[in-house]
Amino acid sequence: MKELVFGELIVLKGQHCLRIPVEMGINTLCVEVIEGKIRINHGAYTPDGGTWLSAPTGRKAHYDFSSGDNDRIDIDIQESFGRQDMLSVVNVSLFHKALLRIIH
Repeated sequence: MKELVFGELIVLKGQHCLRIPVEMGINTLCVEVIEGKIRINHGAYTPDGGTWLSAPTGRKAHYDFSSGDNDRIDIDIQESFGRQDMLSVVNVSLFHKALLRIIH
């Protein structure tokens, strides 16, 4: 999965996604959606299958944004089974692009 570059204008076509680089602890993200709909996924590592598809215990797993949204969110990144949580952003539409910018 490719990694998002903070501050750059990003175009996601189809249901493509990017990994959001984060550090342990509270991460503050400013999310601006210029066009389309996106979802930020917060996944905790699970050794069953070796994926980050599990919802983080006691924390929100999904953040949805639509065209015109300009929000600030605080996300608590922790560790599960010795692996740091992962964030990704995905375009939720198969047929329409999403245009966005995320600042850390």
